[in-house]
This record gives sequence, structure tokens and C-alpha cells, in this order.
Amino acid sequence: MFVFALLLALASAASYGVDVSQPTSASSISCLRNNGFTGFFICRAWCSPGYFDDNAPYTLGQAQSVGFVGDNSEVYFYPCLSCGNAAGQVQSFWSSVIANRMNFKRVWFDIEGQWYSDVGSNRAFFQELIDTALGMGIVSGVYSSQYYWGCIFGSGYSYGPAASLPLWYAHYDNWASFGDFSSFGGWSWPTMKQYRGDVSICSAGVDYNYRE
Repeated sequence: MFVFALLLALASAASYGVDVSQPTSASSISCLRNNGFTGFFICRAWCSPGYFDDNAPYTLGQAQSVGFVGDNSEVYFYPCLSCGNAAGQVQSFWSSVIANRMNFKRVWFDIEGQWYSDVGSNRAFFQELIDTALGMGIVSGVYSSQYYWGCIFGSGYSYGPAASLPLWYAHYDNWASFGDFSSFGGWSWPTMKQYRGDVSICSAGVDYNYRE
């Protein structure tokens, strides 16, 4: 009976949400809620060429206007490797957040794509990124996948301050479950999974995510 009750509690705690990289209207976000994505909403706020996403205040505001408030709204930060100066990017990003009076729970640092071939340089950039954010008191998390983590940093790499943060991992198996998770980067268990990408629904382009 206890085991059944525990499983039931875990199942009821699961939630579903989306992340977006394009401006998204309140009507589209309401439609997403009606399709079961009621748990949380995440939008891009820093772009890979190295600048603040000017659409982020609009999209976040639209999401909050239809109920994604408090802990249910977050943003992600896609760093620019070729720009260098990880600390400067975080500082510029945060200045724009303040200037636009954005209010959200967490910033997810997006670790994927093409980085330097030298893992030492990649590690130094990442550590500067995380250290700056934490030093500024920014509530943070890390987005990556086992594949990209190994390619960028080396499969055995772990950085303590980052490993203590929540992990959002990507694995496009269309399975809303952590049953596929394999430990990497010092994380023994994830917080969230991106399980399907590039979906067109409700006149929006989204990725599907699962959280327990």
C-alpha cells in the first residue's frame, strides 16, 4: 500500500511544459495550456550570436498574463563562444533583465552545439559563465545532453558549482520519463527532460518538456 501511494504521489507531481525561441502570443500559450502543457513555460532570453533576445520580455509577459507566474516561468541563455567574455555576457544579460523588469524563477544555461575543439578552453568558458551567474545571485540551472556534454567538455568532466544546480537534459525519445537518464557531469538525477523538439502546435514552435 505504501509503495502504491508513493508511486501515485510521484505521478501526480509530474508536470509538462514547453520552451520557445520565438515570440509567442498569449493566445498560443493559452492553447498550449489547453493541450496539457500547464506546468511551466520557458523562453529564450540570450541568443547564440551574443545578444539579449528582445522578444523575451514580450513572450514572458504573454505567458504570465495567462497564468504562468512565480515558479512556473523561466528563461534560457544560449551563450556565444566566439564572442568570448562569458562574464560580460552574463552581466549584459542581467542588465537587460533588470531594465525590462522581467520576473522569472530561473535561468537555464544552454550547453550544446559547436564549441571549441579544445576541451580546456570550453571548461574555462563554462566555469566563468557559472561562477559569474552564481556570484551575482542569479538562480541558475544547466541544460545539456550526455552527448553534447561529452563532446564539449569530455565525458568525465564535472564542475562542482554546476553539478549542484538543477539539470535539464535533452533526449528526443518522445518519452515523458526519466527512465532513460544516464548520469553525466556530476548529476545523479535530473530535474527536467526535453523529450521532443521542434513541434508546431497552437501556431507556435515549441519543444516538449517533462518535470517531476
